Amino acid sequence: MRELSKTLKSLIDDPAPKEVHKLRTAARRVEAIAAMLARSDEKRSRRLLKSIEPVRKAAGGVRDMDVLTVNARRLARRSAGDSLTRLLDHLQIARQQNAEKLRRILARRRDAAREDLKQYARMVRSALAPAKGAEPTGGQAGQTNEGIHTAAMDAVRELGSWPPLNADNIHAFRLKVKELRYVLQLSADADSGMMAALSDVQRRVGDWHDWQQLHEIASEILTPERNLALLERIDETAKRKFDKALTTANALRGRYLAMPFAAGI
Repeated sequence: MRELSKTLKSLIDDPAPKEVHKLRTAARRVEAIAAMLARSDEKRSRRLLKSIEPVRKAAGGVRDMDVLTVNARRLARRSAGDSLTRLLDHLQIARQQNAEKLRRILARRRDAAREDLKQYARMVRSALAPAKGAEPTGGQAGQTNEGIHTAAMDAVRELGSWPPLNADNIHAFRLKVKELRYVLQLSADADSGMMAALSDVQRRVGDWHDWQQLHEIASEILTPERNLALLERIDETAKRKFDKALTTANALRGRYLAMPFAAGI
């Protein structure tokens, strides 16, 4: 929460890709925490979520264009020419438009979001700190630890019962994986192997999704008659990334999301 507040305070009107990524990631983590703690303080959790969601979404639009631009430039060695130039120009314009939207939202919501974060942090600090003279597992701290466990188990059950993974549902699977990972980061005794596996799935599926987005955008602005080589290169890369993402996600389900194992999470 401190990281998100500091990033909101220091972010300039035209932030670098690294700063946008930092803002988006911090906002995602805070959202996962607030959603989990909503069981104990629904009103303040909902207020915080409502405050930071528009900022996170706007930052996501900028971040997406940054990632897609990096991926498109990787194709330059074997796909140089007018086709790639047109695609990169389109991504740059979209990035500028999204950055302007982020700037407007920050101008309206920055101060209020930081104040909501400050107040929410007080509540979390109080919940995590045991009462004077109480055992570390007692009182609000015990309730919070129980909340972490309950939220993690809810996510594990949902992921464990997920339908067979395919291109239509694997991105939603990734979002739930990310939520579980952020919640488990609040637990000091989270299984390190599971944390690494969750991170790997998050990365692999995210990588595929980025290439899939690039393919959709390229298909809208380029034509097969003139730009077939570039379109095929992007499509081939997206398919290769999907195969790897699917293998990694299924391995996670088989090893860590079976309920007998997950019961001891």
